[in-house]
Amino acid sequence: MKTAFISGATSGIGLAFAKQLSAQGYSLILHGRNEAVLATLKEDLPNVVLTLQADLSYPEELRGLIQQLCDYPANIDVAINNAGFGLYGEHLSLNDADIEAMLHLNVTAMTNLTQYFAGRMVRQESGHILNVASTAAYQPQPFLAAYAASKAYVASFSEALAMELKPKNVQVTCLSPGRTDTRFFNFEGSEDKASEAGVFSKKFRASPDGVATLALKALFAGKVREIPFLGNKIYVFLNRILPRNKVLNMYYQAMRNA
Repeated sequence: MKTAFISGATSGIGLAFAKQLSAQGYSLILHGRNEAVLATLKEDLPNVVLTLQADLSYPEELRGLIQQLCDYPANIDVAINNAGFGLYGEHLSLNDADIEAMLHLNVTAMTNLTQYFAGRMVRQESGHILNVASTAAYQPQPFLAAYAASKAYVASFSEALAMELKPKNVQVTCLSPGRTDTRFFNFEGSEDKASEAGVFSKKFRASPDGVATLALKALFAGKVREIPFLGNKIYVFLNRILPRNKVLNMYYQAMRNA
């Protein structure tokens, strides 16, 4: 039986990955911050062999999680680095500690886990790594400045590493979803706007299950990049061909009025 690791597995896209890989017969190593939710998942999902509670925005907890993974005796065939969060607002209004925590989780933890799994999979001569970025990776976004920059790092790093690891029989795929119905939107005031027509409206959010289905299909097909759904593909394409200043101003106006 093959084994899959999923970070941020207790909700949203991570939970969808866990359910779908469980249905495909994978043994699961699930990470999350909430011990009680992890315990519930272990009861509800078949084949959960290990749960790892850690806040990966803290360096010492990241190191502890990697050590626990080192102690796992069997091959780990799939690694999904899904854990991450965003901070919304004018950058100067954000708390320095919150920015540092976000960057450590979105950038450093993702990099270190990818480094660990890549080495392990090269030694076992096969494996699949999926790193979760965002459509925000493909253009600067006012009021999500540091978040978008962190996801640009994820996309660039993952796609470059995919080329390095391909000859070693390790597949790396970068998933860049658009707006998805997850806890990413759980900041002050966001749910008040969920039924409105702005950028946080629920009607513009994809389902986590749909995103996970397309992501796994892309991963096992050997794709380097997956931008799920046509609307998101068009969105990224237009951002690349339209004048940068106009795009930036468009985002500034949209996000300022969000």
